[in-house]
Amino acid sequence: MLAERLDEVIAQCAASAEPASLAKYTFTLARAFNLFYHRHRIIAEADETRQAVLVAAANIARRRLTSALAALGIAVPERM
Repeated sequence: MLAERLDEVIAQCAASAEPASLAKYTFTLARAFNLFYHRHRIIAEADETRQAVLVAAANIARRRLTSALAALGIAVPERM
């Protein structure tokens, strides 16, 4: 749900001329994804349906983090 707030956060930052709010949101999203990643072993998940859901959630977070960083003018490496 946090990842889906990106457009709202960008609109608020534009209206208030405060890009620091976008940086804070991006950091919060990255921290939330890090916690998610450590709690759920995506690759080791035995249930294929559950694994597919976890992969989809990770992809959503990746796309939103990439978009948020791009809005801040920060390049993202192809692979980490």
